[in-house]
Amino acid sequence: MARGLAAARLPGRWQGKVAFTSAGTAAYDGMKAAENAVLVLKEIGIDISRHRARLLTREMVESSTLVVAMARRHKEEILRMAPGSEGKVIVLGDLDLKRGSPDIEDPIGGEEAVYRLTRDEIAGLIFLLIDNIAESFK
Repeated sequence: MARGLAAARLPGRWQGKVAFTSAGTAAYDGMKAAENAVLVLKEIGIDISRHRARLLTREMVESSTLVVAMARRHKEEILRMAPGSEGKVIVLGDLDLKRGSPDIEDPIGGEEAVYRLTRDEIAGLIFLLIDNIAESFK
């Protein structure tokens, strides 16, 4: 969901310069997006029906400018996988200093309403991510 939301919010001036991809620390390569994820993003005009999961690799991390994790445990896994990547790995929720916890809970297996809440949580943070990218990569 995060990749779909980020790509949809990508400023026009960044087209062709910035790309968002998705990979997980515990993903099954080729797995389709959860049905409820597809449904709740479709509600806001974003189509992720063609999304297929990919397992994150060390090479992906090393070739990326920025890696955005959904939770602290993911960041820790990424840093174990790609030591030396500390400066390029962030937790999305850390961008909102008012949050109690930076972690975004994975809605996998949840009801549509749970996915909707997660979608809205991520969507609010995507604007902060866009600001962070603009500021960090001037």
